[in-house]
Amino acid sequence: MRSLITLNRCLAGLGFALVLTGVTPCQTTAAIPDLPSVSPANGLTLEQAVQAAMRDNAQTKASRALVEAARANLSGQRAPINPTFTYAGLNNSVAPQPTLDFNDPSNYSFLFTVETNGGMQWRTSQASNQLRQAQEDARTAFLNVRQGVTNAYVALQIANRQLQDEREAYADTKRVRDLTQKQFENGAVPQTNAIRTDIALTQEVGNLLNQINAVKVARANLNIALGRKPEEPVDALEPLEYAPVQPNLQDLQSQASSNRPEVKSAEFNRDALKANVGLQRSQYYPNLVVGTDLRLIKTGVLLVGFTMPLFDFGSIRGAVRQGKKNVEAQTAEITLQQQQVRQDVATAFESLIVAEGTVDAFQHGMVPQAEGLERKIEQGYVLGGNTILDLLDAQSTLRAARIAYYGAIGNYRQALAQLERAVGLPLAALKTASAVVPVEGGKSPK
Repeated sequence: MRSLITLNRCLAGLGFALVLTGVTPCQTTAAIPDLPSVSPANGLTLEQAVQAAMRDNAQTKASRALVEAARANLSGQRAPINPTFTYAGLNNSVAPQPTLDFNDPSNYSFLFTVETNGGMQWRTSQASNQLRQAQEDARTAFLNVRQGVTNAYVALQIANRQLQDEREAYADTKRVRDLTQKQFENGAVPQTNAIRTDIALTQEVGNLLNQINAVKVARANLNIALGRKPEEPVDALEPLEYAPVQPNLQDLQSQASSNRPEVKSAEFNRDALKANVGLQRSQYYPNLVVGTDLRLIKTGVLLVGFTMPLFDFGSIRGAVRQGKKNVEAQTAEITLQQQQVRQDVATAFESLIVAEGTVDAFQHGMVPQAEGLERKIEQGYVLGGNTILDLLDAQSTLRAARIAYYGAIGNYRQALAQLERAVGLPLAALKTASAVVPVEGGKSPK
């Protein structure tokens, strides 16, 4: 704020002072504060970040808990119906001697039901498919978390790289400011040039502060994706790099059809619904019942019988019909999921192609052109062939080109993450359908 006030006062009195007095009205060099920095943090590779999220992210924890719940349900459905113990006796005032007697062993009976109607097998089948569905849903959650972590990690890489660019832009602007100040002091350039470079340097300080804040925000977003505490920030250990791939769309579609967990989850859900139809229909068939009481058990006598519904007033028939319609609906849902998978892959593939084209346009066009233009104009400015406005504009153009270039690389990396999510496989598994192409010249633009 102090430097801006100084500059404003200089600009306000500059024209009047130069015309009437011909002397310097005020100090042109603004007081630039010490440059802030980002506090150090533990660095993680992308794979380390993904593994940390698989362990600590709330979504992955919840999905693992649901899998264990489904496994416990399967264990319970495999077990036979629990035996029952009953106490019953007559308490009839007409009877000469009421039988509601706690000492009468015949009032204590035990019953055990054997599910001869197939109910236990259907329940087990239903629970088994529900467990498989939960496992596929967990895979879906893991893929979502992986994509979220990758996007957050790449965003932090972009922020770190753009912070480096801002520091370089600040250094270039400061160098030009110092050069112009010396030229002004030697009478080689007007005072307006010195003031303009001072303003440009002050603006670069603001840009630098904004980018430092962007790095802090990106760190916080990565922390959220990892499931870590906000007061324990991490940094991206890997630099932002560009390694284009050329995957085959048909191969990706084929891999997605067989690997996307959403489709498998829908199929297991359909199988669980089919098992429910059988479970409802099993109520028409009898179950074997074995029982005894304390009096009979002493003699080794067992009571054997069966239970089955006497009439169906529509409850069983309605449950069976409902189950069949649920299966039909889920079959249609599977078709929708398969169509969505193909659309996801096609969309991600097109996004990747567009992102690759954008990076190439910057890499082989705008960035080297902006770098060459800035060098030529700076040389011309030193020799007096270009104005300070030409140089400041060239520096601004170069800064914008570099920021946009690395932003485009980040978009490409995130498009790869989107494609990975669409196929349902980690990126390493796509090697059979891709080829790594080295960056031209082995280096990226400065």
